[in-house]
Amino acid sequence: MAEILSNSFKTDVTRLFIDDLANNDYYVFVSGIDTFSPEDAQASKTGFLERTLFGKKVLQDDIHFMIKYYPWQVGQVYVEYDDAVNLTDQRFYAVVGPNDNDTGDYRVFKCLNNNNGGAASTPPSYDPTNTSQIYLTADGYVWKYMYVISSLEFDSYNAIGYVPITPTPSPNNPSANTASTISDIVVTNPDDNFGYDEYTGGLIQTPFASGVLNVTPFSDNWSPVTNYFTGQYIYTTNPSNGISRLFQITYYSYNQATGNAEIRVGAELLTGVATPDLSGVQSNANFKIIPRLNIIGDGTGAVAIPNVVNNRITSVTVLDEGSGYTNAVASVIDPGANSFLPEDETTTDVRALIRPRLSPPGGHGFNLIDEFRCKHFGFYGYITAEDNTLIGDVNTYGGIGIVRSPEFDTGFTANIFDNRIAIVTDDYNKVSANSTIIQVDSNNDTVFSAKVHEVDASANTVYLAEYLGPYSNNANTGQLHTNNTNDVPLDLNLPFRNETGQTININSPVASNVTLSDYMQKTGEVYFMENFFPLARTDLSREEFKFVLEF
Repeated sequence: MAEILSNSFKTDVTRLFIDDLANNDYYVFVSGIDTFSPEDAQASKTGFLERTLFGKKVLQDDIHFMIKYYPWQVGQVYVEYDDAVNLTDQRFYAVVGPNDNDTGDYRVFKCLNNNNGGAASTPPSYDPTNTSQIYLTADGYVWKYMYVISSLEFDSYNAIGYVPITPTPSPNNPSANTASTISDIVVTNPDDNFGYDEYTGGLIQTPFASGVLNVTPFSDNWSPVTNYFTGQYIYTTNPSNGISRLFQITYYSYNQATGNAEIRVGAELLTGVATPDLSGVQSNANFKIIPRLNIIGDGTGAVAIPNVVNNRITSVTVLDEGSGYTNAVASVIDPGANSFLPEDETTTDVRALIRPRLSPPGGHGFNLIDEFRCKHFGFYGYITAEDNTLIGDVNTYGGIGIVRSPEFDTGFTANIFDNRIAIVTDDYNKVSANSTIIQVDSNNDTVFSAKVHEVDASANTVYLAEYLGPYSNNANTGQLHTNNTNDVPLDLNLPFRNETGQTININSPVASNVTLSDYMQKTGEVYFMENFFPLARTDLSREEFKFVLEF
């Protein structure tokens, strides 16, 4: 029994999460002077919050859907798009960077055809005048341009192995009840089919009657049998403007005396004009007669022609992708009677087998999240020089994390917070960074403990961190928060003791010489934690935090 969890489930979960980001605040929390060992356990998450040093809000513009970074490379074989293949984690697209294009940015192209599994050697080059944004390169690849990442966006948001989808798409699913086009028609036996012919020639003059062409063959192997080509396609191309027309042949007659032929045609298949309309066909146009393709499906408008090489149909060119398809089949209509007989054992004729590929719902580029099978999202946070003046620029930290919906004191509006307690004391010289100070009550029980994070001798100020733990909050500290919330076990009526037992007194008046964090301690849901060897902060520190998470 096979069980499949569709990638659509993962992309929709990613959508829901991104949607939640628009309605709730997410912060990067920096925690712990030293490193720690995070676990997906309540005690570990609580410990992470208790050791919080500072945090900064992740702005909505800095949250992106992310896809794997597959740079365009010479010699790489890219996977071509196929609606019948699981493309998850496949290199079915490439990012063409500034070294391989002249636009100075990063352009994302989707591979529609890889030239039968050939190695890439020519990058697609973006052309704003290309209305289809489909590119055939010299190496035989066919690419569809998808979107652009500016150099600034790339430098800001790319993480190791991942790049953003820009601009950030709406998290809502735009593909519901949206049908597809015929993206491509693949020949499944290009080396085995045989017996197909292509006939070429030129027009002698403009039509002398409605739907009638006088033509001269470019070779002398045309059949004298009347209606030999009836039912096949004639594809004309104007030499002056390159415009092509496609018609189905309704009558054929060959004049052996003159070597010319009369061909009558039906409706023009690309414009859908019901009556034979040859007004756009130039008198000196060239043409080719080729087998007709039949496309059947629940959509309309798709038109394609076969490419014949050495009596084989090697590929198919889609002239009109049509619309409204959710299912389709295609076949090559056998050429005229007695000219193509695959059932006859005395011939080498073999039918070409073809299969339509449907585009993603809405067409290529309509829904980037589903189309790139996106199951990753990225957070980007950063600390600026201005931020350093608000959170301190000394000591070390050993972990970072993502916290959803932390709570703050009434009136807090900043995007960054310092979670240390600032104590103004003339006894600042009795402590040093990373030492521990405590408060003890009348029973000589420790009721408060903290690590000294920083000593600012110029301001007689000691900054305390990691001050939570198994200690009860004290009622007399409630007024330190304007919302009257007690969330810190600090007791303003008690002095501190250093590790040698010396007393450190808070300067009077005590309440005005103690500053608590605006963050309401231990609030918020920890969604992610990571530890590392402690990193040092200085006044020159400019950190960037990049997270790529996967559902």
